[in-house]
Amino acid sequence: MFKRSLALALVAGSLAFAGEYWHNDDVTMKFLSMSVSARSAAMSGAGVADAGRVSEVSRNPLAMSIADKAEIGLNQIVFDEANAGSYTSVYYGLPFWEKYATSFALEYLGYDDLKGYDEDGNPTSEFGAYAWALQAGLGSHNKVFNWAFSGRFASQTIDDETGYLFAGDLGGSFRVNRYLAFATTLTNAGYATKYIDEKNYPPMALQAGLTGTIPFNENWILSLSADAYRRSDTDPQWLFGGELSFYEILYLRGGYAIRPDTEDAISAGVGLAFGAIVFDYGYSPRKAFNAGNHLFTLGMKF
Repeated sequence: MFKRSLALALVAGSLAFAGEYWHNDDVTMKFLSMSVSARSAAMSGAGVADAGRVSEVSRNPLAMSIADKAEIGLNQIVFDEANAGSYTSVYYGLPFWEKYATSFALEYLGYDDLKGYDEDGNPTSEFGAYAWALQAGLGSHNKVFNWAFSGRFASQTIDDETGYLFAGDLGGSFRVNRYLAFATTLTNAGYATKYIDEKNYPPMALQAGLTGTIPFNENWILSLSADAYRRSDTDPQWLFGGELSFYEILYLRGGYAIRPDTEDAISAGVGLAFGAIVFDYGYSPRKAFNAGNHLFTLGMKF
């Protein structure tokens, strides 16, 4: 019965892309939907059915399903020169009772010395802005079916105005065999308070994807992912990513995103695992600024 319910939820989530509900311009705290894990960014956000690091748990609740050991780590984004922001997040994953895992994450995004303008477009004094989010989650740790959910509280302050958000993530995955898996996640579904007397909505997003795994031999494994993604204020996006691993020590990654309402982009990155230490690097381009963001992840298992 549980397997049938999960399969139905995955199909229903995929069909939800067609709904008119997914078109809303008054979305706030969009930072809660940007890639923060270096692995995910290197694959252009693809791979919802192939969570490879606990560091992805801030955007993919199913990342708890691969928490085979306790892990704590840090995600850091170094923005390009066109973006003066600073982003840092800390994550923690803990398996328990053999088939379950819990996770926690804290993230912070800050901007300094932003230029202010009045209603007539005249420059005023500079101001700052910052946002942060705290989340906790619970999920399963099985070989075939997995589920996960998390709750999130976030706050955003621009100058002297502050808004709050209460949201949750849900996800389900099914591994058909060692070669094929699919999954669906619904993230940031919840409630956002008004900001400057204007009604706002959370950056709710739906993602569904397939991942195929091709083992060349005992040493090399290639994973290819194709995902459909839609946030409530965007058109559907198509995300493609791949990861080639060698001895589960070295990981080479790349991705391509088709975003009709913004810009297409190619991303890339690399990962290393040395015993209890994992390190990932990802580059996510911003073609409109002829630049890009550098993402770093450092984790430790114990």
